[in-house]
Amino acid sequence: MSDHDDPRSDGPGGRQPSDGDRRRYFAESMGSGQSGNRHRRRRAPGDPTTTGSIPIVRVGDSLPDPTIEYRTPEPPAGEPSPYFQVQYRPTEVEGLSFTEPRTSPRSYDPPTIVNPPARHLQEPPPPPPQSEPTGLFDILDATHDEPVAQAPTWTEHAGETTGAHARYEAPAPAYETPAYEPAGRADPVYVPAAGAAPEIDVEDHPAVDYSPIDDDIADRPMPARKRNRKVIVSIVAILLVLILVLAGFALKALGVFDSSTDYSSTTGHGSALVEVQSDATVRDIGDTLTDAGVVGSRKAFVNATGNDTVAAGFYNLPKGISAQAAVEKMQGSSNRVGFMVVPEGLQLDTKEGVDGKTTPGIFQRISDATTVKTDDRTYGVSVEDLVKAASTASASELGIPSWALEAFNRLGQDHRRIEGLIASGAWEDLDPRMNAVELLRTLITNSDKRFTAWGLESDNNTGLTPYQTLVTASIVEREARKDEDFPKVSRVILNRLKADQRLEMDSTANYTARVTNIDVFGDAYKDENAWNTYQHDGLPITPIGAVGERALHATMNPAQGDWLYFVTVDKDGTTLFAKTFDQHKKNRQVACDNKLLTTGCA
Repeated sequence: MSDHDDPRSDGPGGRQPSDGDRRRYFAESMGSGQSGNRHRRRRAPGDPTTTGSIPIVRVGDSLPDPTIEYRTPEPPAGEPSPYFQVQYRPTEVEGLSFTEPRTSPRSYDPPTIVNPPARHLQEPPPPPPQSEPTGLFDILDATHDEPVAQAPTWTEHAGETTGAHARYEAPAPAYETPAYEPAGRADPVYVPAAGAAPEIDVEDHPAVDYSPIDDDIADRPMPARKRNRKVIVSIVAILLVLILVLAGFALKALGVFDSSTDYSSTTGHGSALVEVQSDATVRDIGDTLTDAGVVGSRKAFVNATGNDTVAAGFYNLPKGISAQAAVEKMQGSSNRVGFMVVPEGLQLDTKEGVDGKTTPGIFQRISDATTVKTDDRTYGVSVEDLVKAASTASASELGIPSWALEAFNRLGQDHRRIEGLIASGAWEDLDPRMNAVELLRTLITNSDKRFTAWGLESDNNTGLTPYQTLVTASIVEREARKDEDFPKVSRVILNRLKADQRLEMDSTANYTARVTNIDVFGDAYKDENAWNTYQHDGLPITPIGAVGERALHATMNPAQGDWLYFVTVDKDGTTLFAKTFDQHKKNRQVACDNKLLTTGCA
């Protein structure tokens, strides 16, 4: 409105209102580019100049009567309305939009301009110079980091170029604005005076940040601190679960959850074959015995073991015995299966001595060690099975070492072709479930390992091959009685071989004799077999018995001397050595005097 129309103007056409007539006024229009400042006085709800909480202000030449409630009449047809109109805007407003502040649960949409009077149509003011923001929109423009929107334009539709039908067209928004509906109240829409920028009630609509929420903010991941906290919590939870699982396994391994059932019987019933592995622990043995029904539980066996140890191998044990009884039965060799000892010089075949005693051979010992009858079946092999396997099985099936193949093949299908290939000593883990060929192969291959460990294939100064060394050592085993005599006997054999003199050893003649006798005579002496050194030069065709480490070491390291003869003169094993045959005859007479020899005595 102009200065002439302002009721407060002192110029022509106006009057100065009294204090009693003062109500609500708008400030005079400011200069170009400045927004008008509106000042409002609070009114009571019963004030006749108000309609509810929305004031109606006349903008004509005369002031309203304070005793009359004025309402805006309908404008005449085809004429612009002379009144300041208050209308409720639609939810969606084109051109003006605000977003709900991120810090407040309520938000308000800004007002819009609808149907401005024709007399207020004018060109939009030029852009204001940079100055301190005064109005609300200036404050918002100064605080928002938003792209500057295009200036609104006035458009006139066909047939509606003037009057109340001219419309205010705002530019299209730069982004999509969601609709906000405040609950319980309506938002007023007003039309400002000519030349004044659109305004809103500052008291009813406080200045808030209406900037839109960017899509990248909505999709932004959670803060690093919260994310790290969740990761730490997850890791801690996983570690706790792993600790609990590992603790459970550890307690189970320690036997915390094991049963402690134990039997009370010391004799039990039936029998079971049990194997103890070489690397088995006490707990492993307890599991094996429990599975076989020998003891009641692993825990009972572990508790009963104490400081006792259990050797590896096979055991024949009764079922249903106490853990303590099981530990006792597993001590020693009385309940062992597959355990045998091969004495030094023992032959494959069983031999009868001149004193009437029978010496079981290696084959018999294998059979005795592996034969056992349990509740399930009978295990073991017989002597006949072993003789057949040694006679007919191939060298590869029996595991014959390469250094013994020549002599093995020379004897054809004679079972004595493997004589000497089974070393002396204890054999603790013969598997009674094996057949004869498998058992012999196990013994021969493991014996080869023993011979290698004892140095059979190492270099020495004897000039003998490994097999010849083994044959010589087998003779030393049978001829020498005392440890100090082993290297001397070895030297006598080597000296005779070097002098091309027959060995003439009684042990070689006794190898094939039906009855062994230290005083060789008769058929044993005259038998021209491949082992009798009284009838053949050189060494026997095979060893004449099992060889031990002591004899093998003495053969490879003979004593220094030029002896060619020796004879045992008493039952204590005293042996006399001689360089000449005459001295040897004298020594032999000592044996005759001691009644050890009868043949050839004076």
